[in-house]
Parts: sequence; structure tokens; C-alpha cells
Amino acid sequence: MRSDGENTQAARELIARCLEGDAASARAFQERYGELVYGYPMRVFRTPPEEAGDFYVFAFDGGRIFRRLRTFEGRAPLRAYLLGFVLDDLVLEWKRSERSIETVSIDEVREMPAKNTNEPDDPPTATTDGPPLDEILGDLEPSKRVVFKLLHAEDCELDAADVRHIAEVSSKSVPTVLAAVDRLRANIRDREAAAREIEDNAESVQAWIQLYERRLACVADELGDVPPRSTKAEKLRSEKAELERKLVKRRRQRSRLVDQVQRRKTTAPYKEIASVLATTVGNVGSQIARLREQLAGSLRRSRVEDDPGKDGSANGVHSPSL
Repeated sequence: MRSDGENTQAARELIARCLEGDAASARAFQERYGELVYGYPMRVFRTPPEEAGDFYVFAFDGGRIFRRLRTFEGRAPLRAYLLGFVLDDLVLEWKRSERSIETVSIDEVREMPAKNTNEPDDPPTATTDGPPLDEILGDLEPSKRVVFKLLHAEDCELDAADVRHIAEVSSKSVPTVLAAVDRLRANIRDREAAAREIEDNAESVQAWIQLYERRLACVADELGDVPPRSTKAEKLRSEKAELERKLVKRRRQRSRLVDQVQRRKTTAPYKEIASVLATTVGNVGSQIARLREQLAGSLRRSRVEDDPGKDGSANGVHSPSL
């Protein structure tokens, strides 16, 4: 019993430090409870794994989960308190908000201008090539650079230093690391294929919508050319009603498909990145959140420097929340 009391007291002290903004304590909390937070919406709400990362970041964004834990008095273990009083409400809040979580995509990073580029005659497309991305990633500490490359494993090549870093932090051999990265890339390719299939279905449905709309326009014209009480007019009105019914059905179908496309992610799942690095999902989520915040700040500053008349908010760039 004494041991339990000491554990809950330690948990209360950890929460207090997190509420004070102590970064080390927040990382400790994520390492200890990150798996629980990440997996909760999948287990309880059947949330797809690709969306669980969004919830994870929503929970920790701005210390949201820590504010929910202010009332924790230590009468039960913190894990039980999270499951019984915190996570359920957080998931519901996340779903209700339908918040569009802003991220820094790899394409946005590529668009960042290279440092010390003062030649006015440089063509606008020069900043969209590979070197700016390499330069930006080169400025990151190894752990962040590797996490970014694993997240976008199909777009970023790991160099020898990256592979050695992964081998060192994961205590794996280089061949084992390379095999794990290959599996990660295969998973991303599968996700991309699934996304393309959904997009193809959406395009097919759109073709039906356009066909129905054209036929409806023709029916409307034909109705204007025949007597309203004629047999042909009756048939045309029946066809019009059927076309309108099909059109409503197809538009709903397309809306669902478009929503799936927008929600589907073609980056590596946090859980698989954690497996490659032999760390926790919570640690990966924390690193990605800090990394994207750093890249968003760099992107915001580059845009301000490019156009001093605009600040970050004017450009619509906010601290990312993935």
C-alpha cells in the first residue's frame, strides 16, 4: 500500500512539472503513458491507426492532457484515472472539433528558400529542387533528421550516417536496420496504393455524376418541348425523378470517398517508426511534434524574410499539431 501511495504521489509531482511547462517531464510522461494515449482511440472507438497519431498530438497539444489531469488526487493509479476519467472525454472532444490539424509537409519544406540566396536572377523554381531540403535537414540534430526521413521514407533517402545512428540508438545491426526500413517503405507504398484506389473510385463516381447531370439537362429541355400531360412527358418526369435520386446517392458516395482521401495518410505510421528505432510510440510522437513545430517556425521565418510585409499569421502558418 505504501508503494502505491508513493507511485501516485510521484505521478502528481510529474503532472505538476508538466503543467509548469517542464519539457523533460513532458517527455517522461509521454514515454510512460504515450502507448496508452496512442492506442486508446483504436481500442475503444475503432479509430484507424493512421488517425491515432492525430489524436495523440491533439491530446498533448498545448498541454491539453495535462490540464485535464489537474484534478488528479492520487486516489487511484494514474493509468486507471486516464482510462476512466480523461481519455474518453479527450477523444470525444477531438472528434467533435473536427479540427484540421496543420502540418508541415515535405513539399512545403522543399519550397523553403536556400539560405544566403541573394541573387535576384535566380528562377522561382530553383527553390523546389532537392538541395534546400538537404540543407534544412542537415541543420537538424541527428535524431530529428532520422525521424523526419523515416516519416517520409519513400521520399527521403537515409545516408550512411543516418543508418549508423539508427543502429546505435536501436542496438540493431546495420543489415537489420536496412531490412526494417525496407519494410517501412513497403508499408508506405501499400498506403499510397490504397489512397490511389480511393481516388480512382472518387473519379469514377464523379464521371457518373457528370453523366447524370448532362442527362438531367437534356430531360429538362425535352420536357419543355412536349405537352405537359402527354405520355412522353410522364416518362420524362419519371426518368428525371430517378436521375435525381441516383445523383443524390452518387454525390453522397463521392463525399465519403473524398473524406477518406483527405484523412488517409501516406506517411509512415508512428508505431512502425518506433519499431525501427526500438523506442516507444509516445517518444516518436513527441519528437515529430517538436520537429514539425521547428520546421513550421523555419518556414514562417523564410516567408517573412521573403515578404517582410507579411507575418506568419498572415501567411496562414501556425504551429503544427501533428
